[in-house]
Amino acid sequence: MKKIILLFSVTVILSGCAAIFIPKMQKVTFTTDNKDSKIYVDKEEMGKGKTVTQKVQKNGAKQIIVKTPGFKDTYQAMVQNKRPIAYWCLQPLNFLSVYYGFWIDAMVPKNMIYDKIIKIPNDYKLVTRGQADKYIDISNIKLNIKNKDKDIRDYTLQYSTEGLQSKIEQTEKNANDRTDKAEAKASKKKNTRNKLEDEDDKKIMYEDTKFTTNVYNTLKRTGFVDTVNTLFYDNNNTLTLEGSINKIYVYTIYGKKYLGYYYKTKMFLTWYIENSFGEILDSIETKEYSGDFTRDKDKDKDSFEKMFGDAVDISYLNLHKNPKFTKYLKQETSFACTDAPLTLSTIPAKAVITDKSDASVASVIIKSKEGHGSGFAITQDGYILTNFHVIAGKYYNKLKDLTVITSEGEELKGTVVRYNRYRDIALIKVDKKFDKAFKLTTTKSFKNLQEVFTIGAPKSVELGQSVSTGVISNERKNNNNNLLQLNMSINSGNSGGPLFDAAGTVHGVVSSKLIGKNTEGVSFAIPGYMLEEYLNISYK
Repeated sequence: MKKIILLFSVTVILSGCAAIFIPKMQKVTFTTDNKDSKIYVDKEEMGKGKTVTQKVQKNGAKQIIVKTPGFKDTYQAMVQNKRPIAYWCLQPLNFLSVYYGFWIDAMVPKNMIYDKIIKIPNDYKLVTRGQADKYIDISNIKLNIKNKDKDIRDYTLQYSTEGLQSKIEQTEKNANDRTDKAEAKASKKKNTRNKLEDEDDKKIMYEDTKFTTNVYNTLKRTGFVDTVNTLFYDNNNTLTLEGSINKIYVYTIYGKKYLGYYYKTKMFLTWYIENSFGEILDSIETKEYSGDFTRDKDKDKDSFEKMFGDAVDISYLNLHKNPKFTKYLKQETSFACTDAPLTLSTIPAKAVITDKSDASVASVIIKSKEGHGSGFAITQDGYILTNFHVIAGKYYNKLKDLTVITSEGEELKGTVVRYNRYRDIALIKVDKKFDKAFKLTTTKSFKNLQEVFTIGAPKSVELGQSVSTGVISNERKNNNNNLLQLNMSINSGNSGGPLFDAAGTVHGVVSSKLIGKNTEGVSFAIPGYMLEEYLNISYK
C-alpha cells in the first residue's frame, strides 16, 4: 500500500493533477442547416443530420468537412481555444509539485477543449442551369502574379470565437502598412535598370492551372456543360469564362497556447466573361476567402492546393449572385442581321467566276496584328466576305484593324461594313476594282460527295493562294446553325475562304475544323445559299 501511495505521489508531482484526471475525449455537438448533411472530422464520419453529437480526441486542430446534396462541400476547422472548468479546479492540488505540475498541466493538449457547439453553415448552394440559361465553358484559370513579394503574403493570428473576420482584416492591414513602408524605402535605393530586372524575377505566370478542371467539374455537375451536343454545341448560347489569379493572401490561425493551427486564404481573382469568339463582354474582380484547412501531414502541398481550389470554387459560385454576370446568362433567340437591307452591284456575266482556274483572282488574305484569315470578293467594286471571328477583336464590338492582301500582293485597308456575329459571317469593303468576283446565290445547288475547293492562307501569310480540295459530306443542322461538313484539310488561316466547285459556284464560307486525335480532315463551312439572308444583302 505504501508503494502505491508513493507511486501516486511521484506521478502527481511529475505530471500535474489536470494531466491525470481530465479525460482525453470531449463531447462536441455539430450543427448544420440541412438534415441531409454528412459531417466528417479528420476523414471519419461523425453522423448525418442537422445535429450530430460525438466524442472527439483533444489533440490539436481537426479538419471538418460537411457534404450536403446540392451544396459545395464546406471546409471548417476546430481548434482548442479554452480551458475546461475542471482544469482550474485541479490547479490548487498542484502545490504538491511546486513547479512541474503547473507547467505540465499548461502544455498537455487534453487540458484545452474545443467549442462544445460548432455551427457549420451551408453557405454555397450549387447553381443549376435553367432552361433559359446559356451554357458555360471554362477556358482557363491562369496565375498572373506580377510581384510575388507583394502579391503573395502570409499572416499569422490567434483564433477567436467572435470577430475573427475583423481580426483577420486588422492583422492584414497592420502587416501591409509595414510592408509598404519598407518597400517604399527600399525602392529609393534601386536604380531603374535593377528595378526592371527585379520586376521580371518577381513575376509568376502560368497560362493554366488545375483549378480550371475544378470549375469545369462543377459546371458539368450543374448542367452548364452541354454533354449531348459535343461537336455542334450552341456557339450563340455559350459563355466562356477565363480567370486570372492576381493576389493570394494566406492566414495561419493558431489555437490557444499554439495547440494546433489551420490555414485560410483570400484570393484576388478577375473573371473575364467572353462569347464563343473570344470577345470580352465584361470583367468582374473578386476577393473571396476559402474555407478552413488543417495541415495534411503526409501531403502538405495538397492541402494548399485544395484551399486555393476552394477559394476559386466559391468565387465562381458567387458570380451567380452578381448582376454583371447573370445578365449575360439569358439565351439569345434572334439571330437575324438587324442592319438595313444593302443592295450590291450586279456582277456582269463576263466578270462572274465560272471556272475554278479563275478563283484565285477573287481570293484574298485578311491580315491583322493578331493573325490572319481568308476572304473572297462578291462584287467587282470591292465587297469581300469572311468569317466574323477573323475580324473580331479582344473586346466586344472592338473590331480589328484589317489589311486585305490581293492575289497580286497589293495591300489595301479593309473596312467592316456589317456582320452577323450569330452566323459567324462578315462583309468588308476595300477600294479596288476586281477583274472577277464570286456571285452569291440563294439556291441550294450542292450535292453530297460533290468535289469542292477552297483558296486561302493556311498557317502563314506566306502560303497565300494555297488550294485545298475535298468533298461535301453532308449538311448538318443543329443548335440554330446550318453547316456543310467537308472532307477537306484546312487550317486556321483558311477561315473565311470561299468553298466552290469546278464551275466556280460558291457553296459556302470555310469556318472551322475538328481538332484532336483521329479527326484530321473533318471541317465545316457556312452554306452559301444562306449568306444573303444572314447579312441582309442582295444584288440589283
